[in-house]
Amino acid sequence: MPQISIEQSLHNSLLNAAQEVQKLHLLELFQLQPTRAETYRLDVSPIYLDYSKQALNQQAIEGLIALAEHKNLASARDAMFQGDAINHTEQRAVLHTALRNSERLNKVDAHTAAEIEHTKQRMLNFVDGIINQSLLGFTGKGITDVISIGIGGSFFGPKMLQSALEEQRASAINVHYLANIDGAQIKHMLKALNPETTLIIVASKSWTTAETQLNADAVMTWFKSHFSDQQAIKQHWVALTAKPQQAQAFGISSDYIFPLWDFVGGRYSVWSTIGLPLALSIGREGFESLLAGAASMDKHFCEAPLNANMPVMLALIGYWQQVYLGYNNLMVLPYSHGLKALPAYLQQLDMESNGKSVNALGDEIANSGPILWGAEGTNCQHSFMQLLHQGKQKAMVDFIVPAKGDPHYPAHHNMMVANGLAQAQALMQGKTTQQAFDELIASGEDETSAAALAKHKAMPGNTGSNTLIIDALSPFTLGALLALYEHKVFCQGVLFGINSFDQWGVELGKQLGKTLMSAIETQDLSQLDPSTQALLKHINL
Repeated sequence: MPQISIEQSLHNSLLNAAQEVQKLHLLELFQLQPTRAETYRLDVSPIYLDYSKQALNQQAIEGLIALAEHKNLASARDAMFQGDAINHTEQRAVLHTALRNSERLNKVDAHTAAEIEHTKQRMLNFVDGIINQSLLGFTGKGITDVISIGIGGSFFGPKMLQSALEEQRASAINVHYLANIDGAQIKHMLKALNPETTLIIVASKSWTTAETQLNADAVMTWFKSHFSDQQAIKQHWVALTAKPQQAQAFGISSDYIFPLWDFVGGRYSVWSTIGLPLALSIGREGFESLLAGAASMDKHFCEAPLNANMPVMLALIGYWQQVYLGYNNLMVLPYSHGLKALPAYLQQLDMESNGKSVNALGDEIANSGPILWGAEGTNCQHSFMQLLHQGKQKAMVDFIVPAKGDPHYPAHHNMMVANGLAQAQALMQGKTTQQAFDELIASGEDETSAAALAKHKAMPGNTGSNTLIIDALSPFTLGALLALYEHKVFCQGVLFGINSFDQWGVELGKQLGKTLMSAIETQDLSQLDPSTQALLKHINL
């Protein structure tokens, strides 16, 4: 008989483990392993992970760790941190981690490390100047409002964190984010702002992003309708870009241009100058704390053994559920109003990174990443949680629960925590038909009615979940949380053998969008497909 490969042997072992686990209900796993809750957990301050509710046994965990070792996960991690060109389709290094700790990079690329540190200090000095009003607008007034123009990664990260850290504001500056190219949003935003006290930030690495340029042009028209002096632009407009010459041609002063680098992808860029609008809200200290939180997770990721490594374990659990349990989607449920935008942020991080159909060698693969969705608790309990409790659809689930809430509303926080933990418990244990029948009898129903109704109130349960307890909504904690998910996505990319740092699917839509804009402007639809021609004719553009 021919020898099977190591990878096939590991795969067979994991298949056997999956078959064994699926014979049991999650509640039975707890009965067989009374210390399960103490065993299947990780405490990496400021985040506590409980994965005891997952359909896992020790055979599965050991097999997954062996797979990670076989895939050279640790070596791939080290290659990223030391600046190797792991984004092989674009021949780029991936150095977003250096933005929060350039010292680690300094050992192998002192020049880039120094440039990162210089840029950070220059940006934070600018933040100090705007907040303390040593930097004023053209008419000598302080800045009260900021318009941040961008899209994708230059939009999601700062806006999501702005929402989450509203209670951590260090300035009275109001930050407004403009990404949508619906003119109604621009009109509504601009009519409430005073150009004398407004700072406009344009975030565009290439300075050619169509949506960003369109919005920047519209805001510039508004600004010039109030100020005709070119000097006014130089005191109110900021560029975050890798193309400083184009920004200067737009009228922006070189003193107000901050660099972006090719080694930082958009969805990993909140740690860079892209975080400027956020820093103008939470201040220097808050932004540095955000970076420190992310750096703490980086340190843990680099130093902890695989079986005690939180990003690695999250990645292995997700890989296990996709490949061996057949799940294709991940639901993220933050039980915190401040984190309401987190699922949308993670959608881009995960799906834009790992939504691939071929591996690093160009060979087709079965799957590589989940559909990611979610919403804030407790609102979601009145929508899609019904589907998970009683429907036939299955999902991977991450609950995120802050340990501390607003001290002025302790009862609200206690109820929020209770609901989050109860949902995880309900997904796991469900309710049998007998339990539903007994409850109905106890409530006064006759046996015939109870037997009929019990079928409608029964729930299978046996749905696993992770629960992540974060200490509070602070810059440090959220830095650690976002870095945790970044590294999880990276690890899953290694496990699937893909490049998590390119996004050619996104580029295709941009290319076709330019073609369509040209067709609309010239009214020549002949090169378009019949369906698109018909749609444009109906819209009558």
